[in-house]
Amino acid sequence: MSLPVEQLGAACFSENANLFGNPKTQPEKYNLYTGLRAMSQTIESLTQTVHKLERQLNSVNQKLDVLSQK
Repeated sequence: MSLPVEQLGAACFSENANLFGNPKTQPEKYNLYTGLRAMSQTIESLTQTVHKLERQLNSVNQKLDVLSQK
């Protein structure tokens, strides 16, 4: 199963945290991967918001085009 590109970063950082970052023995690596995963999830959320805004803007532009043709 392949993930959407927006979710790939978070999945990779989660895997790295599990493989290489033990919170007790390697807290620096654990915190690094946990922080990168959180940042990746935030970017994913922002990407979704931008796509939603693009769709809304396209809809508004189409309506404006229709109105301007009248």
